[in-house]
Amino acid sequence: MGYLDTLNRRGIRASIRKGNLIWLDPQYLVTPDIAEAVRLHKDDILAEIRGRAADASDHLPEIVPDYRFRMVATDLDSWEADDPRFGYEVMLDVCYRQLDAPYYAWLRHRMENAWKSHDAGRLDAEAYDLLRERFNIIHDWAVRHIGEEALRRAIRTTNVKSYVPPSEQTFAAYRKTWDDAWDAHQQRLAAHSQTAQPPDQARKLQHLLDTQGYAGIRSSIIDDIVVFVRDDSVVVPSKWSSKVTFTMDELALMIGSSPEAVKQIHEVKRVFGGKVVPPGDDPFGTSRPGQIATTNPADQPSLLQAGAAASTG
Repeated sequence: MGYLDTLNRRGIRASIRKGNLIWLDPQYLVTPDIAEAVRLHKDDILAEIRGRAADASDHLPEIVPDYRFRMVATDLDSWEADDPRFGYEVMLDVCYRQLDAPYYAWLRHRMENAWKSHDAGRLDAEAYDLLRERFNIIHDWAVRHIGEEALRRAIRTTNVKSYVPPSEQTFAAYRKTWDDAWDAHQQRLAAHSQTAQPPDQARKLQHLLDTQGYAGIRSSIIDDIVVFVRDDSVVVPSKWSSKVTFTMDELALMIGSSPEAVKQIHEVKRVFGGKVVPPGDDPFGTSRPGQIATTNPADQPSLLQAGAAASTG
């Protein structure tokens, strides 16, 4: 079994994109063990893809192998597919499985039993002829696409008594791996979305700072409105003149501060004015409240995180 066959059994389509990049699809089915195997055997997989491709020209945006699969049910009904993303097993009215050498050996044994039943009069001619017609289609396809040597070897080595044929139960187990992988993929996307996207209030604050240079935020910590400005050059409207103002640099120093520290800083600024500076920047060597930058624990809310609603104008 080649590397592509192993990927195909997992329902993964492999191709080459520009720059000798092996592209696997769907990505959510690519487990760490598959990714590591592809990395270790990249050159062999590239050669196998090119060997199976009808056109392996490097100028193509994507080189795709000439995928051909025979999906076969245990009653020998079959149809041809050209995309491994259908999956190793497909459930229609009955379960179909990608034909490979061991499955061919099991089907051949089943056909031999059908012949014996027909010869003994337990299987009527019409039913036997239908099975024989279907098996001939499967046999011709297998010889062309799997090869006689691989089929003969499978007939010698496959234990047809222990071989598990496709069924509703095998399909349910196979699809569960797909469903579990899809659920894990969705959870990763949701987690990434939550971490990558800032909270609604933070987005609104950033928009206001970008467009008008200032924003009024009602803080639940100090139970009042505070004004954030992009920098000291921003002129705040008179309606906000009585409110305490923080620049974004000051806010950065206060991220992670405890509620008590935030209240203390706010009160000092309200009464005395001044700026929040990093610890160690005090020219007098004191520890005035207005210099508090951060305190532990870091999971306590900051002034911004506790803001209840944004006010503009």
